[in-house]
Amino acid sequence: MRHDKTGNPEGNTGPPKPVQPFDYASIIERLRDEKTFEDYGRNVLILAHGPSPQLVLTAIAAGRRTGERRVAGASTVQVLEGEVRFRAGEERHVLSAGGTLVLQGNVSYDAEAVSDAAFLHTLVQPVEQGQDFPQPAHPMRPAEGRADLAGVDHASEQ
Repeated sequence: MRHDKTGNPEGNTGPPKPVQPFDYASIIERLRDEKTFEDYGRNVLILAHGPSPQLVLTAIAAGRRTGERRVAGASTVQVLEGEVRFRAGEERHVLSAGGTLVLQGNVSYDAEAVSDAAFLHTLVQPVEQGQDFPQPAHPMRPAEGRADLAGVDHASEQ
């Protein structure tokens, strides 16, 4: 597989690009057209291979399950299409398109598609003990103009 003109990965190899757009609808359609989906009722594509974040897109047919998954670091699972029943730790959640779960590190989850569905699992590499998150590379203000952000004391900026 190759990259198409919109930067969508098809077997993404090499170093991560600084900016990479994804057309989820097209990628999901391709996943559903592959033999793996036909044979197993699900298909997975890793969209971003960098150390952090990693993006994993899953297309899954109604009634199919992912099996149990567990990741070391914090992650989110966002439903892009359809409806999915999640078991995360001891909790159960049914999410529709637009719904998101936030999972702390080392929480097991599995998913079952209530209807044909697709979801995006975003994994964040855990911070090594003794290391801080990198400082933001941009100011907290917009590039042009001024945003009135709740909780920001603009009087002290003048």
